[in-house]
Amino acid sequence: MSDTVLVIGGGIAGIQAALDLAEAGIQVVLVEKGPTLGGAMAALDKNFPTLDCSICIEAPKLAEIRDHPNIEVLALSEVEKVEGQAGAFQVTIRQKQNFVTSECTRCDECVQVCPVILPNEFDVGMAARKAIYSPFPQAVPGAYVVDIDNCLNELPNYIPCNRCVEACLPHCIDFGLPLEKTVQREVGSIVLAAGYDLMDAAE
Repeated sequence: MSDTVLVIGGGIAGIQAALDLAEAGIQVVLVEKGPTLGGAMAALDKNFPTLDCSICIEAPKLAEIRDHPNIEVLALSEVEKVEGQAGAFQVTIRQKQNFVTSECTRCDECVQVCPVILPNEFDVGMAARKAIYSPFPQAVPGAYVVDIDNCLNELPNYIPCNRCVEACLPHCIDFGLPLEKTVQREVGSIVLAAGYDLMDAAE
């Protein structure tokens, strides 16, 4: 019997569930398929009905998640397989690589030299980002992320661009890291807080 709880989804529902469980003394594994926690709420300006600032509400929770000893955050991760039964689930999680280690100081020097310009998903494509970027200023985990699908480098063998590596003073960008890894966790319960997609009203 495991007393660890797996929370799937790093939006506001998953964040609050993880914090509530962790504050009760329970170990939590928080899995998010994107590069950062926050979900849709992080991109909103105001919340109905109070019109409070969304990130003003969520940023302290993100900082608490980052520093809580009972919470393990696995970003860029997806649950591949769940086996077992309630109280003793064996969970297989596939975690993609972001190619930036935790020594990242968010100095932004890598972003300045990256030649690839892309629409920024956080701003619904109305602003631009680079192939190496931080999803938003309060992002947790805090390290920058390499969008390897749009980077000029085609790993593992073709690396024509190393501008970000040369600009990084802490030397925390490493294209030699494995593309992904498999993580195994044993948990007693699973909370699903997978969020939503916007409906295309034109359809």
